[in-house]
Amino acid sequence: MGRSDDVGDEAERQASSREEATDSRMDHAETGTRVAAVLNAAEEAAETIRAEARRHADETLRQAKVDADARVEELTREAERVRSEADEYAKDIRGAVDSYGTQARRDAEQEARKLLADAEDQARATREAAQEMANRIEEGARRRHESLVREAKSLEERRQRVLDGLRDLAAQLQDALVEPTSRDVDESLDDALDVERRR
Repeated sequence: MGRSDDVGDEAERQASSREEATDSRMDHAETGTRVAAVLNAAEEAAETIRAEARRHADETLRQAKVDADARVEELTREAERVRSEADEYAKDIRGAVDSYGTQARRDAEQEARKLLADAEDQARATREAAQEMANRIEEGARRRHESLVREAKSLEERRQRVLDGLRDLAAQLQDALVEPTSRDVDESLDDALDVERRR
């Protein structure tokens, strides 16, 4: 009778062991599905971030160019207006000094030439200032664009590291599914977590 009891106990232990192995396989399959979902979500988030960074960089460059062009046009118009007013003033002076004789005419023409030279200088200085401002705006936009590109690259590298870590974890989980003993599963998960921590 004692031997019969031993055989019955052994049968129960084997049935229990098979049940635990089945549960372990189901847990591993569920974990694999979750890891795949996390990988997909990480890739989608990274793509969204990259697209947004590119869109923002393009919009920043476009707006900077529009602003710079508008400012250059405005300052150029102002320079032309100053020059036009100087021309009108010079003409008025030349017309008024005709009656004052040769000396007065020479003085007035000299003044007109000076005014024109000053107006040219002012117009040139205004154009140069406008161009410099446009260059600064474009340079700022370029630096911002480069910063956004670097940020997008950094995010891409971080995403790749996360994906690599998750793939390693998925591979280790897959390896663990081959021999689903409780001890092997614990060791495989410990190894996977240790790899992730080292990252």
